[in-house]
Amino acid sequence: MAVTDKERDECVAAAERLTAMRRLVDALFEYAKADEGARALVVAPVGVGAVVAACVADLHPAFVERQWEPTVRLDEDVVAPADPEALARIVENALVNCMRHGVAAPAITLRRAATVDGFALTIANEAEGLEGLDASRLFERFYRGDPSRRSGGSGLGLAIADALARAQGMTLTASLTDNRFTITLRG
Repeated sequence: MAVTDKERDECVAAAERLTAMRRLVDALFEYAKADEGARALVVAPVGVGAVVAACVADLHPAFVERQWEPTVRLDEDVVAPADPEALARIVENALVNCMRHGVAAPAITLRRAATVDGFALTIANEAEGLEGLDASRLFERFYRGDPSRRSGGSGLGLAIADALARAQGMTLTASLTDNRFTITLRG
């Protein structure tokens, strides 16, 4: 029995819906683990720059697809107490947010802070439609701002990043200035 084009299209659409639901369930589970402290973090001295560089490298194909070349400035030898997987997830979520909503390549800057083990990682890019966003709510679960930002994503990426940052004693902040969206992680 041959499958018609319509049946094939319906099966593909159903599979895409299931995949999207699985991603949402995975994101909710990840958020719950991070927010409730149920995720076992292994905090040790971590080369922050190496983690950031690995995340940028992992996302390189997506940058190439957009014809973006991120600006990356990393202070050498920035070492801070962190869980390397959780730190990578924070950076990845911030970068994916930039790609999903930005209109230009991000600028990624890692600077050593005045305190021992302290650092500031800033990820910023140009974006459109920021006037409808409330920066104080960007780390809330499911917050996606105005209708133009409601396509793609679950509204959990930055909430997960914030929960993971707090679990490691770090702070994650966001600012919106003109058409520039900036996320800063301080450790």
